[in-house]
Amino acid sequence: MTMKWHYFIHLVAWTGPVLALQWVIGWKIFRRNLRAVFVPALAGGVFFSLTDQMAVRSGLWRFDPDQIAGWHVGLLPVEEVLFFFLTSSLVSQSLLMLLPRGYRHE
Repeated sequence: MTMKWHYFIHLVAWTGPVLALQWVIGWKIFRRNLRAVFVPALAGGVFFSLTDQMAVRSGLWRFDPDQIAGWHVGLLPVEEVLFFFLTSSLVSQSLLMLLPRGYRHE
């Protein structure tokens, strides 16, 4: 394994099992509430990616080229964009699972 894949492997290693466990436990809830799962995750991923893009463009933030695979979405490494979408998914799914029954489709 080269260090170029370090960020990606770390990201998938910590989010993959948690997302999988959430789907094992809450698949019925998620299936009935797909919009509540995916719209916030999409909105969060886009918002944080655009915000991060501005930080990189202004010089407030940078990425170590030895830690990323080298594929980019604009100025952001694909791993960074994936981080925002996966993290937003974890949050939206967690909140949906914890909502009282009356606030979600059953």
